Amino acid sequence: MKKFSKYFVIALFSVVVVYFAFFYRIPDLYITKPGPVADAMEMVSVADHTSKSDSEILVTTVKREQGTVFKLIRALIHPYQNLTKESQNYEAVKQDSRDVQRAFMANSKQTAVMEAHRLAEKEKELDFVGIRVMNINRDVQNLNSLRINDVILSINGEAVTPSALALLPQKLRAARTELVVAREGNKQELSIPRITRSGYLLNGVLAMTANESISINSKGFGGPSAGAMLTLSVYQQITGQDLLNGRTVAGTGTIETNGSVGLVGGIPQKVYAAHNSQADIFFVPYLGNEEGTFSTNYFEARKVAEDIQTEMKIVPVGDMADIIEYLELNG
Repeated sequence: MKKFSKYFVIALFSVVVVYFAFFYRIPDLYITKPGPVADAMEMVSVADHTSKSDSEILVTTVKREQGTVFKLIRALIHPYQNLTKESQNYEAVKQDSRDVQRAFMANSKQTAVMEAHRLAEKEKELDFVGIRVMNINRDVQNLNSLRINDVILSINGEAVTPSALALLPQKLRAARTELVVAREGNKQELSIPRITRSGYLLNGVLAMTANESISINSKGFGGPSAGAMLTLSVYQQITGQDLLNGRTVAGTGTIETNGSVGLVGGIPQKVYAAHNSQADIFFVPYLGNEEGTFSTNYFEARKVAEDIQTEMKIVPVGDMADIIEYLELNG
């Protein structure tokens, strides 16, 4: 009996150790590491266009997960895994937070389509839809029925114009305002009681769509930092060009409405992921200087490339024209 008890205690102790080492999530401890990559050519679908190519445009990501003892030890050893301690409870995310992520994702995809058309000189094929709500002052209770990521289609029975956002606060303060919005694929009518409070109410961006059917399935990827690579994918397909010429291209950077490629985070993890995916080229936003007197992506990427001794070319870019020009001249 004593022998059985001894083995039982050993077995129980082993189970407890395994649980705490591999399954117990350490409160407020998170690990960021190189995430999976996805092919932006497969994310973008343009009607009546089939992309058949061995080339790839890789979207690189950073994976964030709550730490366990095992993951903590692994992160301490791995040069491109970082530990962060955060007190925020990420399991309980409010509706606005979810809507903000959806709004930024939708705007990133839309900007990719808009900038690809601008670069291809096909801006006439874009149609204005409405105003996408990006932020709301939640201290103003009269706005509670409005949600971030709603697309305002009409105001008081009149279709919105690109200048409607600037006039909306004035209308909301003048009288009860009737809105029609697009929300999650459906139209909804909202009645906003008159607002007497002064100050900031809300902001938004123009919502546009292309005449030809273009869909972007992010598949869990493609946040704002995927904007440049998504734009490149859309541009290739709507122009019918093959800028890649059999190469695997990777990169990161937001896409802005003026075509510039904006700074992002997680550069070491993204360069490492692109290298492991055997990318030939990695496009990265250029800003700052080698002395590091202010934030820069390019020099950070170049340092990682030197450390891992990759043959992948690190190419600094300021806008989408730089990416297209590099691919054309170095095909």
